[in-house]
Amino acid sequence: MINKILASLAIVGCHSAQAEFTCNDIRGVQSHRPLSTERGIVCFVKQPVLDKNNGNPVGIDEISLYFIQNWQKPRKAEGRGLLYDESPGEIVDAFTMHINQDNEDKIAIIQSIEIRNSLVEPNSSGKFYSVSIFDQSGSTLRRNERISEWFGEGYSWLTNGNKTYKYPYTTRNPVQESTKSPFAPLMNQEVSIPASMKHKSHLYNGPNAQDITNKYLINGDHVTVERKTGGWCQINYNGGKRPLNMWVTCDTLDP
Repeated sequence: MINKILASLAIVGCHSAQAEFTCNDIRGVQSHRPLSTERGIVCFVKQPVLDKNNGNPVGIDEISLYFIQNWQKPRKAEGRGLLYDESPGEIVDAFTMHINQDNEDKIAIIQSIEIRNSLVEPNSSGKFYSVSIFDQSGSTLRRNERISEWFGEGYSWLTNGNKTYKYPYTTRNPVQESTKSPFAPLMNQEVSIPASMKHKSHLYNGPNAQDITNKYLINGDHVTVERKTGGWCQINYNGGKRPLNMWVTCDTLDP
């Protein structure tokens, strides 16, 4: 009799180990439809942000990514998560795409959040966008910091004086087309990409409209692009009395 009971328990344990997990098994609110990939399923779950010291909720929610490979137990994505303010915002779009030659689809997430009134930049949309890229690594997802930084983040639009700055990656098509950009090599490696100025353009101390300076370059000035984030390019210019290492909007450059 005891042997029969033990055998029954073994069968139950075996079935339990083979349980098929879905996004609905993750505690929290599903904030976007699951994304199926060749290797598994990506889940988007709104959950409380926890205090790092005591593990208690701090009263703000975030959207967490989980990966389910072969119906196994969901695993939370590794690395820095998605943005949040007073609310976690929303996932505008989520899809897979090829970015380099490793033959592995990456996960692209376009997110938007509404910035609270006390923090929002004047003369802006108040809607902040970002693109996050995740690698499918083993049975989990891992944020790719370098490529995520290439896409960067920013307000959908921000006006500073007579110029309006727009974050270029608010929808799927420009994100997918970015792999054809002459600046795409900067996603994966440190390179210097030659370019010239299309027209007279102010220089910035950082990738931000508020960092504008009185310095400028003119049409035909030759530069090299060292880094890119969002719609901004960091350039080196050696044609003056002293070298300049500053920022311009990428749309002012002719690679």
